[in-house]
Amino acid sequence: MDLILAQMKPYFNIEQNIERLKHVVEEHDADIYIFPELYLTGYMVRDDLPSKAIKRDSEILKEISNLNKESVIIFGFPERDGGFIYNSAAIIHQGEIEVARKMYLPNFGPFEERLYFREGKWPSTVRTKHGTIGVQICYDAFFPEVAKIQAMNGAEIIINISASPITSRSSFERVLPARAVENTVFFAYVNWAGLQRTMEFWGGSRIYSPRGEEIYRAPYFEEHIAKVSIDLEEIDIARRLRPTLRDTREDLFPAFKY
Repeated sequence: MDLILAQMKPYFNIEQNIERLKHVVEEHDADIYIFPELYLTGYMVRDDLPSKAIKRDSEILKEISNLNKESVIIFGFPERDGGFIYNSAAIIHQGEIEVARKMYLPNFGPFEERLYFREGKWPSTVRTKHGTIGVQICYDAFFPEVAKIQAMNGAEIIINISASPITSRSSFERVLPARAVENTVFFAYVNWAGLQRTMEFWGGSRIYSPRGEEIYRAPYFEEHIAKVSIDLEEIDIARRLRPTLRDTREDLFPAFKY
């Protein structure tokens, strides 16, 4: 299976971002295309957010869903639902549009997401023709129950789309391989790279194997598009060698959805 990690430089122009997404999808042949958190608008939107948020049935998402019916396209966008706005990820596959909402909203240091967004209610797991995918957003990675629930619900690949500034780099680099090992899944991480207002995003997009080995790491601080191949059969091997998922005590997670 081939994944495109689209580590992009941030822009605030929705039309420009859509055209760049189209270019990546059209120029690279892959099964899954992954773009960063709030890719559609840029991360530091702040007070312009209400005017840029869109519904999941918007023409913008429908247009992207017609790009490639055979692949999965994942990117962040501000989702409007009723009177609330969510920091969401679109998961587009076979013409269908599904949405994952950020579970944990950071509100410390340079982050102020609780001023603008409502938190999601449940970790997202999506079944596609290219496998079952758990999609989470940035800070969600620091809460192991999110990845655990996704894995217990069948996720073979967990994808974290991110807008992580340089101040968060060391923490992410410690946490991400642990999420792969704990759940014996492939863990893919895609971040912004470059300056947006007062934040400098460190890039460093990467994929870890089900045993926590780093398969690929993108450069720091610069835009980079990478195609990475993975073999889902490695999951079965990892789970036989260290059955962390089998040995998870389900009684400690009474709300699993099967």
